[in-house]
Amino acid sequence: MRRDEWTAVLSNHLLYEYEEVLKRDAATLSLNLEDVDHILNALCARGEEWPLTHNWEPVLPDPDDEPLVQLAQESAALVIVTHNTGHLQPAVKLGIQVLKPREFLATLQLSK
Repeated sequence: MRRDEWTAVLSNHLLYEYEEVLKRDAATLSLNLEDVDHILNALCARGEEWPLTHNWEPVLPDPDDEPLVQLAQESAALVIVTHNTGHLQPAVKLGIQVLKPREFLATLQLSK
């Protein structure tokens, strides 16, 4: 992100999800709550905010994951980067790649 090789697209829902998971798992990730706040602030500073519309037709079996696919579709994002690739496979039918972080980083290395 710092090199402008890619842009994170963010919604309020996604940021709240990141905050919840990172703060819940902070100790496991060797982070403290201040570290989490710094990470979220950095994402907000570099990311592109995108408001979600209210007329979205669900495509996933888990409604909790739905806003992520909605964000990708409405913002014309090409890729969703997640460890939860199995649950988000329906996004592929919408033309959105679903990659694990390791796979995404490998594509960045190939593009250099």
